[in-house]
Amino acid sequence: MLALGAAALFGLGSAVQQRAASRAPEGLVLHWRLLWYLVRQRLWLLGVGTAVVGNVLSALALGKGGVALVQPLLVTRLLFALPIAATWERRRLTGREWGGAVAISGGLGAFLVAGRPQEGDATDAPIWIWLLIVGLVGLITGGLVRLARRLAPAKEAPMLGVGAGMLFGLQSALTDTAMGRLFDHGLLALLLHWSPYAVAAVAVTGTLLLQSAFRLEPLEASYPPLAAVEPLAGLAIGLGVLGGTVRVAPQWLAIEAAGLLVMTAGVWVLAKAAVAYERTLEKGA
Repeated sequence: MLALGAAALFGLGSAVQQRAASRAPEGLVLHWRLLWYLVRQRLWLLGVGTAVVGNVLSALALGKGGVALVQPLLVTRLLFALPIAATWERRRLTGREWGGAVAISGGLGAFLVAGRPQEGDATDAPIWIWLLIVGLVGLITGGLVRLARRLAPAKEAPMLGVGAGMLFGLQSALTDTAMGRLFDHGLLALLLHWSPYAVAAVAVTGTLLLQSAFRLEPLEASYPPLAAVEPLAGLAIGLGVLGGTVRVAPQWLAIEAAGLLVMTAGVWVLAKAAVAYERTLEKGA
């Protein structure tokens, strides 16, 4: 129940943030002035606060149920976010949109259940490894942003959502390191370490990409790529840097691969549905 409550709050918070970001003045996409505009909007702050409460419930759920049980339930946030956004737009979700949302949530959930990711014993890694990971994620994200800027808004928004998901996945891994530093060595050692400042920098940059995606397109186009990529990016970095593990027996690998394929198909279906909905609005206008 805690995990489902967290997923509902994540979905609600995202829908509220997208509603506020969509009202931002033109010309602020991928500009720091967009964040300055949003932090002065009560509606956006309400969305952020809702997501923060969701994070608290998520932490409580993880403390009681563990990652293998809680994480698959958290991916249902998409099933809460899209109906809320559609209600705000005074319309009903189509069967294609419901199918895409279920495919993303179900595919990602199947991947997590089959893989059963476990945290590693390592709470830190050499700085050169982190520099390599940050550089790689930065290179990929920068390439996505450059490509996105050449596309129409309907395709730019999902691309920015993927970039934001990469950064938020990195943020999760960095947060594990920062919290390990805090618990092992205390607050002063944390403040003298590089990790909390890296967390803040990555979080702000990821927020700029996500809110830019929200400004460009409705939630159906901008949010699903983030919901799909963020946990996978965090898991990949956790496996490579912090010693995490997943099940790799052939039968589990087959389910994991099938889950990722279903999830990818769901993202594609929602992207196509968003484009179709936008064209319908243009014809109506």
